[in-house]
Amino acid sequence: MNASASNSRLGSEFDAFLFAPIGEDRNGLPLSIVSLLARMDLDPWQEAARLATLPMEAAAQKLASLLTALPVPSLKPADPATMATRLIALLPRRTDPAARALGMPRVGATVHPRVLMDTILFSIWLIWLLGILALTAPREAPTHADTQMAAAQAPPTTSAK
Repeated sequence: MNASASNSRLGSEFDAFLFAPIGEDRNGLPLSIVSLLARMDLDPWQEAARLATLPMEAAAQKLASLLTALPVPSLKPADPATMATRLIALLPRRTDPAARALGMPRVGATVHPRVLMDTILFSIWLIWLLGILALTAPREAPTHADTQMAAAQAPPTTSAK
């Protein structure tokens, strides 16, 4: 796996699929999709996201081919097509790949905690700034001292008698 793929920011919507058991390895340890894809040097979350954008049949065929391509024969399932169909059903609802590429938001998408925290902090800062501006802004109505000072500085007027 390359470094950029392992730093994927994909969420947990693929956990049911990625951590689904598919058998046991030669040591008796459970084997899941995430370990299968990692053994094949594929980023599990990126591969799950790619499979989720494919039509169900195509995704099942792709996963079945990955299951049959395992290098250790004891890890290969007896019926890869049936297992792949069962596992693909665990993926989240598929969306149009063109819509996802355009950056359209998904229904029910979660917000990354860092983005949420930045938004909250920015909102607090903005409220604070507006409060400071409101407190330091000059007043509209002149005070009593202002009117006395203006009267003292005005030139004397002469009355016509």
